[in-house]
Amino acid sequence: MKKENIYKICIIILFAMNLIQMGGFLITSSRPPRFEERDGGIGGKERMQGSIPDKKGFQKEAARMLNLNNEQQIKFSEFAMAHDMRIRALQKKQRELISKYFNQPTDSVLNLISDIETQKIEFTQIHLNKIKSILNKDQHQNFNQFKRKALEIILK
Repeated sequence: MKKENIYKICIIILFAMNLIQMGGFLITSSRPPRFEERDGGIGGKERMQGSIPDKKGFQKEAARMLNLNNEQQIKFSEFAMAHDMRIRALQKKQRELISKYFNQPTDSVLNLISDIETQKIEFTQIHLNKIKSILNKDQHQNFNQFKRKALEIILK
């Protein structure tokens, strides 16, 4: 056999092995997490990774759970929008600091990241207190159930 034919056979064998390996990867590999769309408020849809529930859906569920009247629902939506905007701004700042930290790690940047996380928690507690403040006496009994559900969503 000529050397040329041996090379051709080797190339064909290597090509076939490549195809088999690629097919194996496609069949057996796990897929990366799916991105979901959710309403991003002003500006339309936002792409989010993971399984964060639809905020509007939770707002409706919360309004039902707390038995809010129309006026309370309006206040609740205003509080939710303000909270969402504040948390998004803090998260954006936190992402920037995390990126900065991994480029050049320092304790001061790490402390700033920690401070932002503390701010997010404190602001969420204030948000929950504002919601509680618009409830009447009869609705207060459902607040703890609402708070547990909200925390489940936050901690996912």
